[in-house]
Amino acid sequence: MIDVVERHLLVAAAGQATPPMVVVGGERHALGRLIHCRPARCARTREPADALVGHGPFVVDALDGSLRMVHRQSCGDGLEWEDQYREKVRGELSPRELDVEVRRLACAGRRLDASKAVRRAEGGLNPADAPRYVDAVAEGTDPPAELASRLPQADTRYLAITPYGGPCREPTHWSGAGDDSSR
Repeated sequence: MIDVVERHLLVAAAGQATPPMVVVGGERHALGRLIHCRPARCARTREPADALVGHGPFVVDALDGSLRMVHRQSCGDGLEWEDQYREKVRGELSPRELDVEVRRLACAGRRLDASKAVRRAEGGLNPADAPRYVDAVAEGTDPPAELASRLPQADTRYLAITPYGGPCREPTHWSGAGDDSSR
């Protein structure tokens, strides 16, 4: 997988004003492999002044081999970029925080508290609507659209991931002795 990133770096370096980048490591990740790169000079000197600001690891997707870069400033809260990746790249729906809390309360037998949480969610659901929402979420079904549309919606900005290549046609295998051995 490292060779996918190395090929991208060679192409990207042609005619660019930015310093040439080199692979400095890799690790397995739930989404595929994270490949860490630095400017060649920074890799040699290890001086922070030689680093590129904002450049994060590349992700080689485990499902299709596509290549994307994670922007470092979007990684501050740990899972933000992963949630964006799952939602925007793979099309997976991430559960809303409210739904997770409602499901937790309902499963603990605290439906009244779950209804109160729904009513506090700035959606203006009345005392009759909130239990309908709770019932749907607790059963694992989608809440009625007219109720869900009145609740705060998830942030749809897509800031953390830059795509560089679609699905890789090369075979991918994720075995190997070490993190950097799957070339």
